[in-house]
This record gives sequence, structure tokens and C-alpha cells, in this order.
Amino acid sequence: IGHLLSGVLHDLKTPMTVISGYVQLMVQADEESLRKNYASTVLKQFEYIGTMTAEILAFARGDSKILVRRVYIHQFIEEIGEHLRKELEPRGVSVEIVMNYRGTARFDEGKMRRVFYNIARNAAEAMPDGGTYTIVVSQEGEALIFQFSDTGHGIPEEIKTKLFESFSTAGKKGGTGLGLAVVKKIIDEHEGQITFTSEEHQGTTFTITLPLG
Repeated sequence: IGHLLSGVLHDLKTPMTVISGYVQLMVQADEESLRKNYASTVLKQFEYIGTMTAEILAFARGDSKILVRRVYIHQFIEEIGEHLRKELEPRGVSVEIVMNYRGTARFDEGKMRRVFYNIARNAAEAMPDGGTYTIVVSQEGEALIFQFSDTGHGIPEEIKTKLFESFSTAGKKGGTGLGLAVVKKIIDEHEGQITFTSEEHQGTTFTITLPLG
């Protein structure tokens, strides 16, 4: 439970950043339609936080089930892309999305959102001077493929073999080493796979494969 709590607190950074940004935009917006749009985004982030809270309670009860439901991939990626641009572009990181698949899939939308945010946060930390973060969505047979690539400094050799372990970090400022451990746990729960390739000073690519149906 302690490990899970640490992971959730780590993941709270993203929704709190999004909420803070959109509240500031609400204050500056004169048009009611804009304020309503920003308010809707803020409420979605609170739903995301509620999902993480529910996960703690489920874990405490010994229930590790995932809420699998039909997800429209284009809508899911579009929403995440908007949030990531709000967070990463002020840090000099451009976000590019390549949609080679626009159909539907079945997964736990809340947990997969955490996967996207955690990988994106790690990518941004690997590009302190800015760069490009690319998400590619495709289909291979009965599998859904997500690829996440950055142009950062790459993963240090000393942590490559334990990258998905809890508290594994390479001295990142404020890093807990929990982001990718949470990602691996979620992908395992979906009976999927996650792999990575990384070259020093050339960047890193994570590839996630999930059952499409």
C-alpha cells in the first residue's frame, strides 16, 4: 500500500499541473464558452484523481481488477494530446501525434491515461533543453501499438536492466523512480507488453502492445 500511495502521489503531479493551468486561463477568459470549456477540462482531471483514489481502495481490498471498456482511440488520443501540449510546450517540447489507427479498442481508460502521462513526464525530463515528443498509434493484426519517442539524452546504462522497478531513478530532480513501475504494472494488468530502445544523446522509444479486442 505504501508503494501504491507513493505512485499515486507521484502521478498527481500531472493533473494538478493541468488544473492549475486551466484555472489561470479561466481567470483570463472573457467569453463564457471558453470558461465552460476550461471548467470541463478541470472537472475531467478531478475525475482522473478520483480514479486513482479508487485504485488505492481496491488495492487495500485485494481487488486488482481493471475497468475494461470500449474506447474511441482518436478521441482518447486527441484529449491527451491537448493536455500534453499545454504541459510540455512551455518547456520547449513540441508534441507530435501520428494516427495510423483511428478505430476502437478495449482497455481501462483511466489507467491508460496514467501510462501516457507518466511516459510523457519522463520524456520531458530527458529533454531539459527542449525537443520533440512523438506518439504513434497503429494496428498490427489483433494488437494495438502505441509508440512514444523523445529526442532526449537516452536512458543511462546503469538503470536499463531495472528500469521498470520501483524507486529506480538516475538522479532526476524530484524523481521518485515510480513512474515507469506504475506503467509496467498497468500494462501487465492489461495482458500487454512494454519494451524500449534507447541510445545515448539520440533519445528513447517505448513501445506498448495491447490486445485490440
